[in-house]
Amino acid sequence: MAETSTNTPGKMINLIIPDKPALYRSYMGFLQYGGLFAPTNDKFRMGEEVLLAANLPEFNEPKFLRTNVVWINSATTSTGQPQGIGLAFGKDEESIAVKQAIEDLLPGLLLSERTTYTL
Repeated sequence: MAETSTNTPGKMINLIIPDKPALYRSYMGFLQYGGLFAPTNDKFRMGEEVLLAANLPEFNEPKFLRTNVVWINSATTSTGQPQGIGLAFGKDEESIAVKQAIEDLLPGLLLSERTTYTL
């Protein structure tokens, strides 16, 4: 009989970010360990744990990260920010490696004044 793991988040999001401009708009570098904004119509609660399958530019395969909801746009904003959630990376090795890889892909852009999906 197969054993069910109780150590995985209850929800999962598959996020596909096709290019660097979309990565810039999605990345939340202001968080301690980084994070990504995921457009979604699904309902989430602040602090809820979510397994993120992140398909990022220049990565050969998705990265699976344990994240927590830290931002909610419950509807598209007047400034065009889409409905969705911000997911904070944890302090595990995989998350730290993904944060560093994203920041390596976006040199100079992280100090830009251009709007993002969250700020």
